[in-house]
Amino acid sequence: MKNICEHFENCGGCSILDKKYEEQIIIKRNMLRKLFSKWNIEPQMIKSPEQYYYRHKVQLPFSFSGKNKRVLLGCYARDSHAVVNQNKCFIQDKALSIVAYTIREWAYQNGLSVYNEKSRKGFLRHVVLRKGAGTGEILVGLVTNGGRPEGSRYLSQKLLNAVNERIGKLGTIVGIVQNVNTRDTNVVLGSDEYVWWGRPYLKELLGKIKFKLEISTFFQVNPYQTPNLYNVVLNSIPANSRVLDLYSGVGSIALWLSSKAKEVIGIEENKASVNAAKVASTLNKIKNVHFLSGDVIKMLPRFTQNGYECAVIDPPRKGIEKEGIESIYKSTLKRLVYVSCNPESLARDVRCLGGEFKLIEVTGVDMFPQTEHIESVALLERI
Repeated sequence: MKNICEHFENCGGCSILDKKYEEQIIIKRNMLRKLFSKWNIEPQMIKSPEQYYYRHKVQLPFSFSGKNKRVLLGCYARDSHAVVNQNKCFIQDKALSIVAYTIREWAYQNGLSVYNEKSRKGFLRHVVLRKGAGTGEILVGLVTNGGRPEGSRYLSQKLLNAVNERIGKLGTIVGIVQNVNTRDTNVVLGSDEYVWWGRPYLKELLGKIKFKLEISTFFQVNPYQTPNLYNVVLNSIPANSRVLDLYSGVGSIALWLSSKAKEVIGIEENKASVNAAKVASTLNKIKNVHFLSGDVIKMLPRFTQNGYECAVIDPPRKGIEKEGIESIYKSTLKRLVYVSCNPESLARDVRCLGGEFKLIEVTGVDMFPQTEHIESVALLERI
């Protein structure tokens, strides 16, 4: 495979698109082998069922060029904040690419200004799109440097008409949402939102489990591979066990485990995520899973002293903080299933837990074909 994308040399989105998929898998397996060599473990690798057009969430920055301020939209160039104006993408869902390019044209035609990082002026900052793989529903998010503009209903109708002319049967727009971010920051989303049209969420179906996803909701971007990832976790917990799901987010893992576990308690600091998890639990009539809002580490002793011996841990990319390692170390937990999007922080945390826990296996799950990123699941048991 050679230069199949016109943007490959410049775009920071895909780093190994020029390599055959089997070679990509070897690269990722070798990465895990190197990181976990001291444990004499042979990592397993699960290939993605789809290697292209798998991303069902798209987040693209706006920019502009020339005296006429031509609107640009695409990924950042490698090691840069310069925007590569995207005309094609081999990893985004096809419908989302159509929507993104239509938004770029709509913005220019309607004279909407684009944010300038240096002057901090301009209206449009990012496009955030997500699609429900199980439903075909699409949610459009426009991140702006300012509040709701006059004529937003008119603008949203023009955008909706333009998208509907092009998208065909590839998806259905169910909402157009404005997210306001006026801060000088690299963080994409702000806290205030306005619905221009439709509803602020889409419906998604993962296996038999229903979810309502908003623009800011964290959810795995590769829906074809997500069941494989969650099944690795499912196969690692004892049947009829009482499980803690630490850093539980919107509860997708906890709900997936409900068919095998006796009870699952999800703990998450983000209140919005906890509310979304509770909604999903009610929507699916799952009664053996409960969600709590609070500091994961501070709440951990309360449960490990009451019969919870297995924990699923899915922390942020930076891994578990020192206090968390110490709390797990002192707990009564006997089995840990550690899900990580950063194998380096995973290997570090496994080393830190080594005095009390033994690494049994590591499984790489290729959630991000054409890139060097990898999701990993480590199984540890108390010595």
